Amino acid sequence: MILAIDNAESQQLLDMDMSLSALEEAYKDLGTGAAITSPRIDLLTPDSYVDEDGNTLPGAHSLKTMSASTQKYAAIRFLTDKLFWHERGGNFRRDRTPGTQRAHSVTRGLLFLFSLETGDLLALISEGHIRNLRVGAAAGLAARYLAKPDASSVAVLGTGFMAGAHLDAMLNAVEGVKSVRVFSPNPEHRERFVEDPRWERCPDVAAAGSAEEAVRGSEIVIIATNALTPVIRTGWLEPGQYVCSVRHCEIAPETFGRFDVLAVNSRDNLGPTTFVAKNAHGPLPKQVLLDIEKGYPPGDAVEIDWAHTPDLPDLLLGRHPGRANAEQITCFNNSVGFGLQFAALAGKVYEAAVRQGVGRQVPDDVFPDLF
Repeated sequence: MILAIDNAESQQLLDMDMSLSALEEAYKDLGTGAAITSPRIDLLTPDSYVDEDGNTLPGAHSLKTMSASTQKYAAIRFLTDKLFWHERGGNFRRDRTPGTQRAHSVTRGLLFLFSLETGDLLALISEGHIRNLRVGAAAGLAARYLAKPDASSVAVLGTGFMAGAHLDAMLNAVEGVKSVRVFSPNPEHRERFVEDPRWERCPDVAAAGSAEEAVRGSEIVIIATNALTPVIRTGWLEPGQYVCSVRHCEIAPETFGRFDVLAVNSRDNLGPTTFVAKNAHGPLPKQVLLDIEKGYPPGDAVEIDWAHTPDLPDLLLGRHPGRANAEQITCFNNSVGFGLQFAALAGKVYEAAVRQGVGRQVPDDVFPDLF
């Protein structure tokens, strides 16, 4: 039988501690070749979006796919999105159309989990909760090697699901966090994020009036926004900081050159393969096309030797020492996500579901060609 596991059930079965442990094992296996993963593939079909004020904005349907195999499971993840691009708060942003967002996640995606032993389809798993935890957990693992051991202050730029997962990861992976400063261009989003009960264990969580105010004096800087343009300035950086970003374009090319230690998710998966349809709604905005052409890794950051930049497996396997002293400014460029993260966490969700009797059984004859 196949298990169907929805997002609410995944939330019961998988927490940040489990995610950190599962990804640590998976990244180590990736570093030794025992696990394999494929680059992400993005298909963009231009469209348009009419906002609440009647403005017609450029948009697109996006289909993302990625796959991987751990030592026990193989997984395929797909994501269907309706996107649009616009200016907000001085930044060029990508957002999802309101009608496609869900209460538990801004994305609509699904994971197919297979057994390596038999080749059988084991589970269909909603990807919203896993999507958030796997990105935050990767940044948390990197923080153990790139943040100062006594780091106690965190800045969070962004207030969405990804930003929350990153802060959750830092509170689990870094001991002694005592203060958090949060900024979003939307004051209501800032206040909602600050009042989230997940941060009750941290004695001081407050909103900041600007991105610079949040970053100044913080030893860990989380950047998790939808911006396609830089959201921090090089001059804001201070000795001893650890910076992690969800998207490469949140950091300017010259800022990348300021980091004393720069690490990436995986050198073999520095970017997706993107295909853009040529139809009557195109072309896409120039910022989007430049992002595709130059973005992964940041093509304008020409002084960086991306082919030899350490990655997370290097840190976990001791092939790179990470931070060497308290004064270094370090960065984990946490883009681009890839299938290995989903395969590792989906496997843990499936195992927990079997143990606890969670999920709905789908009869084998629904997919007869698989059996």
